[in-house]
Amino acid sequence: MTTTVFPAMRTTDAAATTALLVTLGFTERLIIRDEADPEIIVHAEYALGETGGIMLGSVRNDGSALDSVGGNSIYVVDTEREVDRLYEEVIDMGHAIVRPVATQPHGGREFDFRDHDGNSWGVGSYRGA
Repeated sequence: MTTTVFPAMRTTDAAATTALLVTLGFTERLIIRDEADPEIIVHAEYALGETGGIMLGSVRNDGSALDSVGGNSIYVVDTEREVDRLYEEVIDMGHAIVRPVATQPHGGREFDFRDHDGNSWGVGSYRGA
């Protein structure tokens, strides 16, 4: 059995979150929308590569632990060339850069930003030891 971790989060702006995920290389696996309001995502899954992914939904104000936004921290791994390209695209999307793109002492290139919900994102080429 293969074990995989999927971060799960809620968003106040499903269209903006979806655009960010697509920019970062995620591909849509499943989207279930609210029948009464198709702008609301009940549940969505986006894949990254063969084993990575993320699940998300729109804020529902239902009191669940997932309903608070802005507390997630997610690191996306890509190639060094792609990290530099993604840095420019994230800037163009208007997200707040927290740490500019740079080569790190432990290896790889990385940058950090916050999305429209206040989630922390890191993008880098470092795949871990």
